[in-house]
Amino acid sequence: MSFYIFRLEKMHVTEKRGNIPDDDVVTFAVIINQLDRGHASGLFYSMVPHTVASTDDRVAPANWMLAYPARNRLNSSELWAVGPLEIIPSDDVAIVYTGTNVSDSNLASLGTQKQDELEIKIADVVFKKFVGLVAGFGVGDDIGSALSDAFNKAFADPVGYLIGYKRQGPCNGPVFVGAERFQGSDLDQLMVAPLTYTLYPDTPYPKNVTSEYPGIRFTHTYTDAASHDTEICGQIAVTDITFSVLRVPSVSLRHWVPVRFPGAYLSAGLRKLGPPAASFSVKSLLGVRP
Repeated sequence: MSFYIFRLEKMHVTEKRGNIPDDDVVTFAVIINQLDRGHASGLFYSMVPHTVASTDDRVAPANWMLAYPARNRLNSSELWAVGPLEIIPSDDVAIVYTGTNVSDSNLASLGTQKQDELEIKIADVVFKKFVGLVAGFGVGDDIGSALSDAFNKAFADPVGYLIGYKRQGPCNGPVFVGAERFQGSDLDQLMVAPLTYTLYPDTPYPKNVTSEYPGIRFTHTYTDAASHDTEICGQIAVTDITFSVLRVPSVSLRHWVPVRFPGAYLSAGLRKLGPPAASFSVKSLLGVRP
């Protein structure tokens, strides 16, 4: 039994999908034993070639920016950190992330309610597509490619299909889709170490909710070649995605109760934080276990 945090760290755009700067709906989720154990979504505006959106380096060159805060969260912080989650060696663990360009629909003008609706529906489709596929794949199989195919077919016109808003151009759709799958025992064998800033590798992280734990980073490159029309939308989109896996030695009630329940005090007890007239475990209250 171990505790882990999973963090989306970086989205590096080499080439965008559309003719105008991309507005990308990004989702990041951790699915364990076919249950959604934690997720977040967000709308990243005006993504152009050679820009980086990061939750990692806080001081960076002009082409880097802080990642937009995560919204519509379950067991996640605003900095795209999902967890801590308790994982046993036999657990089937998947980190699933997607980016969908919606700039042709001018989604920014629709207001927060419609943006939230679209983010939630995309995240729901991602989860259902993944769970529908996973039964036929072994842990070592490339489920990411199968999920990408399913995602492309689902989202030829994501905004129109999911929230009924007519797009104004032809370049909406998937930018990147990734699914990395582990068994809990695989996570326990990762060679974790204290992480440092990417741009300043000699500078260790200061102590905070995610950086005080040893971890390891994974970076993968994705394209939208499967669904991109180069005659209309220009060059094929290319995006590097980096996420980290952080190993947490223990879970402190004193620390995590205020994180999960802003404004709550441990001294007031836990009963009023749980569902009324129902029994619950402390781990389930904090989202550490289902």
